[in-house]
Formats: sequence, C-alpha cells, structure tokens
Amino acid sequence: MVTPNNNSTELIPNVTRVRDASGFVGTVVYLGPVASAKSTTEIYAGISWDDVTRGKHDGSVICRTTNQIVRHFKCGPTQGSFLRLSKVDVGVALTPELLRSRYVKPDAELIAPDNILPHVARTSGGRDKPIEFLGEVKIRSRQQLEDVEDISLRMLGIARSCSSAEQEREMEEFSHLKSLDLAGNLLSSWEDVLGILKQFNNLQSVSLASNRINDLCSSSLLSGFSMTGMVNLNLNSTNINSFKTLQLIGEAMPNLEDLCVAHCDLSDIEEECHNNNKAPEVVFQNLILLDLSDCNLTSWEQQIMPLQALPKLESLILNDNKIEHINIPAAESDTSFASLTSLQLAGTSISDWSAIDSLNRLPALRSLRLRNTPLTSQLGVGEVRSTVIARLPNLEFFNASPITERERVEAERRYVSNVARELLMISSGALLSSTVATDDEKKTAGSEDEETKAKQVQIHARHPRFQSLLEKHKETMMSTCSATGSSGQGNIGDDVIGITIRSMAAASCDVEPLRKRIPRSLKVGRIKAMCARAFGLDIDLQILHFRIENDPFPTEMNDDDHTLAYYGVTDGAEILVNEVDVEAQEREKIRQSEEHNKRVKEQEQHVAVIQSMQKNEQRMVIGS
Repeated sequence: MVTPNNNSTELIPNVTRVRDASGFVGTVVYLGPVASAKSTTEIYAGISWDDVTRGKHDGSVICRTTNQIVRHFKCGPTQGSFLRLSKVDVGVALTPELLRSRYVKPDAELIAPDNILPHVARTSGGRDKPIEFLGEVKIRSRQQLEDVEDISLRMLGIARSCSSAEQEREMEEFSHLKSLDLAGNLLSSWEDVLGILKQFNNLQSVSLASNRINDLCSSSLLSGFSMTGMVNLNLNSTNINSFKTLQLIGEAMPNLEDLCVAHCDLSDIEEECHNNNKAPEVVFQNLILLDLSDCNLTSWEQQIMPLQALPKLESLILNDNKIEHINIPAAESDTSFASLTSLQLAGTSISDWSAIDSLNRLPALRSLRLRNTPLTSQLGVGEVRSTVIARLPNLEFFNASPITERERVEAERRYVSNVARELLMISSGALLSSTVATDDEKKTAGSEDEETKAKQVQIHARHPRFQSLLEKHKETMMSTCSATGSSGQGNIGDDVIGITIRSMAAASCDVEPLRKRIPRSLKVGRIKAMCARAFGLDIDLQILHFRIENDPFPTEMNDDDHTLAYYGVTDGAEILVNEVDVEAQEREKIRQSEEHNKRVKEQEQHVAVIQSMQKNEQRMVIGS
C-alpha cells in the first residue's frame, strides 16, 4: 500500500478507485516503478479506466534501458495510464459541507433574474432566443436540506465517510433523509459504505450502483449493524461476485422489498445456498422485486430454483443471462414462486417452446417479457406474441403491452389452426401412401401407420394446450375441427380481418382513412401500394406501423415481403402510414460516416503503435 502525496488515503491495488479532472473513473491496479520513466525509483500508480478509450496503452511500456516491452499490468489496448502519486485523485469524503453545497439557500443570488437565463438558444433562422426559467424561487423553497427527504449525490467522487468527530455530529442534521443516491462514486469497500449508512438512521432507499464495491468477506463487518427500515437497495454494476454477500446484507436489512444486483457475478447461488445455514426465503422474507440481469446465470434448476420459496417475491428480472431451459417439476407447481406475477427473460438463450410451456406451472404469473432470444429471433413480432398468448392462458401482459380478451381469442384460434394444419399434413401424407397398390408397399403400410401415429403424438406433446383450445373454440371453428379429421381446408373468411389505414404524413394527414377487409396473408408491399394510390405517397418512402386497441406502442412493419399475419395484425387493428424524412436520413448518414471514419482512424493509430512495439521487440531479439 502507498499513500499519495495529496491525500492521506492509502492506495490498494485492485481496490482503490480514482478519478481525473474530466470525470473519468478508474481503478488502481499497479503500484511501483515504470520501466519507461526517467527515474527508476519513482513510484507510479497504474490505472485501468472504466472507459476503455480513456487511457493510452494496455499496461505495457518500452523499457528505457533495454528497449524491450515490459508489462506492468494488463487491460484494454487504450484503457491504461500511469499517474504520478501527486496526480492521483482518490475522491472526497461525504461531509456536511458537501451535502450543503448541493443546494442553495432561498435568499441566494438567482440564476435567472426576471426568469431569464444568461444563455440563449440559436433558432433555425440564425437568431438568438432567450431561455426562460420559471419558478426558480418556488423550486428552491422545496429543495432545502431541512425539508427534503430524497437527495442525489451521483458522480461526486465520494469515496468514504467523514472522519472528524465534529463533522459526524453535524451529520445528525441530515438524519431525516429517507433516500440517498450514491451511484457512480468512488466507493470500493463495505467499510466505507457502512460508515456512510450509519450516519443516516432513517434511510429507506439507497443506490450504490456503479461503485466497484468488493464482496463482504465475513459477517464480522456487519456485527451490530442493522437497518430495519431499509426497503430499496440498488447494487447494479458493483463488484459483487458472490451470493454470500447478498445473504449477509439481507440479514442486516431484513425488511428489504426491492433488491437490484444487475451486472454482477452470482453464479455461485446454488453453492452458497447449500453452504449457508439460512435459506434465501429466511433471509429475504419481505423481498418483492429481485433484479438479477446479466449475473452470469446459466441454469434454471441450479441457480434460479433455490429462490423459489421466497414468500413475497412478485417480480423476477433475469434478462441477459444464458439460461437455455426452464424446468419446473409438476410436483412443485403449487409452491414454486407462489407469489411471482412478473418475469423478465429478455436476452436469454431460450430456444424451445417447452420452456415457455413450463411457465404455466407458476400459479400467479401474469406478466412476461421475452425478446432477443434464439426462440424469438427467427419469428415475427406478431407471431411470437400470438403464440405466447395462446400457450400461457393466464398471461395479462406481454412485453409490457396488455393482452385484450379479443386478442386472446384470435391468438388461440390461430394457434389451433396452425397445429391442426400440421396434423392434417401428416394425415394427408399417410393417406397418399396407403393408396399405392403394389404388394411390396402394402406390406409396409402397417409400419407407416405407426410412424404417422408417432409423429402425431410428438405434435401433441409439443403443443400441450392444443386439445383444450380445440374444445374451447370448436363451435366457432368447425372447419378447423374437420381439418383434423379426413377433409376440409377451412373457410377463407376465417383469415380475413378488418383494418383501418390512416395517413400520418403531412401532405395527406387530413385525408379520410381507409377501412378495408383484407386477408392476413396480404404482404406489406401490397399495403404500401394501396396507400400510394389512396394518399399519394411514394412507396419507397413509406413507413408503416400498426397498433391494436389500448396498445400505446405501435409496431413497425419494416419488411415488404412479410405478411400481416407475420406481424400479428389482428381484426380491428389500425395501420399508420408515414413518410421518411429524406433530409434527416442524409444527416444521419453523414453523422454515422464521420463516426465510422473516426473509429477507423483510432484503430489505425492503435495498430501502428502495436506494430512499432513489436518491431522494437524483434530488433532486440535479433540483436541479442
């Protein structure tokens, strides 16, 4: 450990966090002499910046005496820097002065006298326009520290609590605070975190996100520490790498309701739950929301099921974990996640519909998010939505959009039609083979019938709700029912929907909308041709979206070769037509081109540096 010249804080490699004058944050990963420095005895701090473009090298330098490459630490190609100890900024303490500096007194000088800021905005016509700021005094009166209960201290370089006894006494002035946002600071150890939390006895919500805080090594650090009032804790993007840390925190904060630990490594959940005497449901008795996004979880059975008995858990977020399968035993369906109403699986590795079918064993599940998975990547947005709705009868929200009764009925009927068509194709193939009259083929007829029956059994196994949905909709889908027998192809009227096409383009937004009955098999390109005639819009510049009743987020239909059924356009839907802003597109292309050229130039410079270092190394090898 080394103490920088401008601070009493000791530098600890892989622990101490630092910042620079521009606000970039990094971690000290090396302390010692640098081979390329003039002085061989001067101690430098090697920094690995959070922003991979902030530094100048990858932790290696060319030795001043030997001209050979010397690696002091390892990081990204342009993520590393060496700083003299006098230049190292290890942040500040959370003091009463810092808290007071966040807010001004009511009688302080106004920023916007006469409600006008000392800045102007440039209009498209090239004129300067004053910027008004109304209600400054009123806002200020509501933001006094003696009155506010929520305070944000984001990205202020806070690294520790105040140390003097006088400052600690002054901190009692702020003991009424209930919410404290410390995201993006320089906190790196639980000793510093606990030192801060102990100064605010009434806290209910704390955010420590984006502080590289290490794991709790033992429970002794939390001995005597308890925050029974804590309800919401955000630990996203910290340096937690063990579920044991969460269990220790849970014991110290027994009334936690919301716990967010996204972008940490909690792959040891099963091991820690097995080793710890207290099960998760004992530690987290009041937990309602748990965010485990991107926590290196791969197994539902080993890493998610240990959480199944949490008694009050209503929302579980598992986005961006490489979970491939979901298996909930039927024997545990009544007790597994009994209170879970919302589940998020976006960005997972789910590739089979059986995983979705397993969710029917979650008795309270009403909301599901499922995007960017192998299962959904090859299907249209509408097709995914329709299939999920049909497979999960109790679902009320999918991807944050409510499911109407009308949409459910249509999704279930379409599902029945698709499965029935699949069964019909197998039956038709068997029927054709049985009409062949040769003696040799007649001998194999029995085996072919068995194969057909086996395929039908497989289809029913892949679609466990088919039979019940067929019974539910049999009166309105007689044609589909007959299709599962020996004949019948269904009525074309069953595939016709009524839609409204409305122009949102400036030149035709006042034109009366079109109301049509068209087949779901109609392609988007044909709809565009229809809009071109009705609204006078260029086909190549059209952008189509559709929305259903009570859906606040229209869905884009961006492929002319896909059908309305592919996007899930239902009866009564509204199609919105707009035009591309050509000028805006050109500006965006220029911006993207400039960014691309900039990245290419930076990469070329980096390659040149690496090649130069390699050449020097080769010369030294040859010379030796």
